[in-house]
Amino acid sequence: MKLASFLAITLLAAGINSAAAQDLVLAINEGVTYQDGGPASERYKPLLQLLSKELKQNIKLQTVDKYAVFEKGLAEGKYDLAFIHPAHIGLLAVKKNGYEGLVTAKGYTDYRARVLVPQASPLKTLQDLRGKKIGVPSVESITTVMFTANLNELRFTNPEKTYTPTRYQDAVPFMIDNGFVDAGVTGSAGVAKAWTAKGGRILAETKPIAIKQFLASKKLSESDREKVKTLLLTLPDSEAGRTALSRIGMTGFVPWNTAVMDEATARLGL
Repeated sequence: MKLASFLAITLLAAGINSAAAQDLVLAINEGVTYQDGGPASERYKPLLQLLSKELKQNIKLQTVDKYAVFEKGLAEGKYDLAFIHPAHIGLLAVKKNGYEGLVTAKGYTDYRARVLVPQASPLKTLQDLRGKKIGVPSVESITTVMFTANLNELRFTNPEKTYTPTRYQDAVPFMIDNGFVDAGVTGSAGVAKAWTAKGGRILAETKPIAIKQFLASKKLSESDREKVKTLLLTLPDSEAGRTALSRIGMTGFVPWNTAVMDEATARLGL
């Protein structure tokens, strides 16, 4: 009996130690439209090393390409940390799924959807889009979600029925130029700038939202969440931090603005 009890206690302790040693998971989604720079596993390695050192626990990367899978994983609390491009999914996780918004990417706090039309188009306002064919990025993209929320505010009925989606935002002008749609929507400032440079017109644009959000599960201690936030905000202050940022195409992070993000959550109807 004594031997059996000793073995049971030993196995229990081993199980506890094993659970404590489990890797933390950083899940990422970098959006659909623009992805380059090589495999995420290599690009994120410097950041993972800094995070692992700060938290004194190994952190592994999980790339989640499908938005629906990411949303489900967040809802089920599968990820300890998340860096996510589609803002609506991140905002929903903060509102309902036990995540804390830590920071957002510098340079991406003013993301907005712009509506493109030809210079000679008779369309003058968003109200004029009723019944018109509209080219949009993927229906689940943050760009289209923002645009749809705007139309819903104007009491459009099932605006999605008028959409012609395309995977890449730089294909939107092509659809307009070739008469496939009456107007097109892009979140890319570059695409919008090129459109106006060749004589096109911006019909309207949505209010901005901060994309590329870094979240932490509240299953992590408050102390650990604060450590991650501080690390991310101070990355530009060290050579190792600057290297980590450059590898993932970022220049830095800014603090999560709760009031602004809550307003965006309400505006998107989340």
